[in-house]
Amino acid sequence: MGREEVNNLLNTKSKEINMLNDAMFKSVIRSKEARPVVNNFLHFLTNIQMDKLETATYMGGEITKSHMNEKGKISDVIIKIENCKIILEMNQTDTKDIFDKNVSYAFALAKTSTHMSEERKRVILINFDGFNRFKTDEPILVFRLQDKDGHIESELYLSFHLILENARKSQYNIPKEVQEFMDFFQKYESIEELKEKYKGKEKFKGMVKKVEELTQDEDFLMYYDLEEKHKHEKQSSYELGVEHGMEQGSKQNSIEIAKKMINKNKEISEIIEFTGLSKEEIESLKK
Repeated sequence: MGREEVNNLLNTKSKEINMLNDAMFKSVIRSKEARPVVNNFLHFLTNIQMDKLETATYMGGEITKSHMNEKGKISDVIIKIENCKIILEMNQTDTKDIFDKNVSYAFALAKTSTHMSEERKRVILINFDGFNRFKTDEPILVFRLQDKDGHIESELYLSFHLILENARKSQYNIPKEVQEFMDFFQKYESIEELKEKYKGKEKFKGMVKKVEELTQDEDFLMYYDLEEKHKHEKQSSYELGVEHGMEQGSKQNSIEIAKKMINKNKEISEIIEFTGLSKEEIESLKK
């Protein structure tokens, strides 16, 4: 990335801030600045006790290599509680099998922690949808394993779809803490617009500060910019029905990111986290 390109990226006052961007979503949600707001959101959405959320462990999202192949990339955010794992997924672009991949990944993750000698852990999948696949006016849809008459087969799996474009429709009675959190994740014309919107809203102060810090971070902006390019490639490929081309474009973007990170002497574990490539694939790029 040339110096002129970097300078353009760093011109944050006029740069659009896309909070649906995968790199932005991961970085903000995992940050310590966001923890109080994330915990509050999860408490009101899932009814999990606040004391359990406050002692939860935030994972980077990497699981075993065999399960990585089932999803094609790492999960956005995994939060571990004593008897539960929560997966937060940002689905910015509607593609044919995006929900299938997320569900498969959730079940694969449950499998890694379910052994005969261990207590079975519940898995909660929370999808932040930047589109309205279900053509609904509802801001939140809940899915569970049950039959047509409502008989629940198991409580070990629960899935939420948060339709972000519906979060700002005031006619729906959802907890304020959930609505405000959903509303945060949208596109802003600039960092100044984001700061103005949350001016005086103390509980979001840390998250806004984190976003501003990220938009001034050269390394982060490399990931952010490539993710934006990847988003447009995915959408174009999907609209043309070229699934293979979409997958190839995704892989090539991951390779581009990995090469840049290798040149910056980043740790292999960090490269795996940001690209979803295997250790072997990264090692081959060094040769």
